[in-house]
Amino acid sequence: MKIYELTHQKNIRDIGGFITKDGRHIKYGRLYRGGALLKLDENDIKIIEGFHLTDVIDFRNADEFIVNPCYRPSGAKIHNIPVLKKDPDSKKRKEVKGADGNLLWFVGDHTSGLEHLIQVYSEFVSTDEGVNAYKEFFKIIMKEGSVCYFHCSQGKDRTGFAAYLLEIALGVDEEEAVEDYLLSNVAMTKRAEALLRQVEYKPFYNEQYKKDLIDVFSTKKEYLASAKEAMEMLYGGTIAFIQNALEVDIDRLKDMFLE
Repeated sequence: MKIYELTHQKNIRDIGGFITKDGRHIKYGRLYRGGALLKLDENDIKIIEGFHLTDVIDFRNADEFIVNPCYRPSGAKIHNIPVLKKDPDSKKRKEVKGADGNLLWFVGDHTSGLEHLIQVYSEFVSTDEGVNAYKEFFKIIMKEGSVCYFHCSQGKDRTGFAAYLLEIALGVDEEEAVEDYLLSNVAMTKRAEALLRQVEYKPFYNEQYKKDLIDVFSTKKEYLASAKEAMEMLYGGTIAFIQNALEVDIDRLKDMFLE
C-alpha cells in the first residue's frame, strides 16, 4: 500500500501490495481509493495525472457531484454511481455549510452520529441503490486494462466499504482488510478537529454535536459490522454477497489484480 497526501485531500492510497491468503499480492498502480479531488494545486494535479487513470468512480450523490465538481484526470472516464438512496437534506446541509454538510446528516434528526452511520452501512447492502452501485463498481474496475480511482467525499465510508469488499474478494485476510478500512482515521482525526473549530460558535453546537461529528468523521468497527451483519442475514456472508448479489467472477478478479 502507498499513501498520497494532497494539499486538501489526505486520504488517498494505492491498495497494491496487500498479501493474499494464497501468497500472492495485489498489483500496484491499478486500484486507487480516496476522497473527492477538490481544490488541487499544481503538485496535486501532477500526482493524480501520474496515476494514468482510465476510470474515476464517484460514489457521491447527484447533488454532491454537481455542486462540488472534482478534478477530471486526462483521459479518464467519470462514472457517478451514487450508493445511497436519497440525497442529504439540503436545508440541513445549508445549516452547516463549510462543515462538510454532506456528511452531517444527523443534524436536526433524532439519531446520533454513531447510530446514523450504523444504519447507513446496513443500507450499503440492503438497498437497490447500494447493491447496484457496488455491482457497477466491480464491472468498471474489471474492464480490460482499467486503472481506477474510486472515491466519495472523504474516502472513508462508501469508498472504505468498496475497498473492503474488493480486498476480501481478492483474498486479503479479514483482519488486514479491517485495518485498511480503519486507516482512514489517521486523516479524518485532523479533518474533524478543523471542522469543530469552524462550527463551535454555531447555535447548534454542543457536546453531543461534538461527539456526533467525531463519530461521523471516524471509521469504526461497529460501522463495518453493521454491513457484515446485513450481508450475513440477507445473503449468507460477504463472499456470497460479492458473488451472488454483485455478480462478481472472483477467479477472474484475482487473475486481473493479483501477481
